[in-house]
Amino acid sequence: MQACRTRPVTPSHLQPGPDETLDSIGTAGVRVFQRRNGYRFTLDAVLLAHFAATESTPSPASPVLELGAGSGVVSLLLVKQFGLGPVDALELQPAVFARLTRAVALNACEARVRPMLGDLCRIREFVTGGAYGHVVSNPPFRVADAGVRSPDDERAISKSEVACDAQAVITAARYALAPGGLVSLVYPAARAAEVLGFLAQAKLHPRVLRFVHSRVDAPATRFLVQAVRDRDRGLTVRPPLVVHGEGPGGYAPEVAALMDPPLAEQAPPPNESD
Repeated sequence: MQACRTRPVTPSHLQPGPDETLDSIGTAGVRVFQRRNGYRFTLDAVLLAHFAATESTPSPASPVLELGAGSGVVSLLLVKQFGLGPVDALELQPAVFARLTRAVALNACEARVRPMLGDLCRIREFVTGGAYGHVVSNPPFRVADAGVRSPDDERAISKSEVACDAQAVITAARYALAPGGLVSLVYPAARAAEVLGFLAQAKLHPRVLRFVHSRVDAPATRFLVQAVRDRDRGLTVRPPLVVHGEGPGGYAPEVAALMDPPLAEQAPPPNESD
């Protein structure tokens, strides 16, 4: 498997602009560009990448498609931290796509992650049906008419179902997957029945389900689900995933292991004079 390279010198176009931040995530040195005051990735992206990788049954070299790739967190974690891919990363918004493309170059993953500009609702124009062994998506969560829409279009499209809804995501995944291929998704826990119903309608049979809780005694806030195309072999419900606890950064140990500790909690480098 061809790994992402190390880029010794960072050219000027791969430096953050005045309205951007350059942020690190995970344990493999993934860095992405984000708008300083725009939509920003959340822990959901890390949990999805880990879930997709650890629950996978296809070959690690099986091609992966990310629907709604955003800043590239999931795609880059899949290839750099978890060894999956290659990944085609489909993103709708041109400005977000530009940051995604720069992040792929910054992480020297051009051979492993291919940014694609396009609308998942028109998936047939961009990918060949049945070409992927795994589809992943951390899609917009909020139903389009729920609450007040953000006046920032980029933020609204990233958070709310104004450009695509859950059924469109699942329909696109069904088209892209080979028979026996997997789709991994993260959604709010309150939408579990709805999303599982859409998967069943598309003959994408849920095989693994895991609920995410902020704390041991708190209700679930998210769920992770992995489904398989055309092959119903029963559903396994994993133990709850608890986010916060006594680990580094205030996370529970399982979540803390997915990320580098905060700088304040990292061990100091050895003293060369010792």
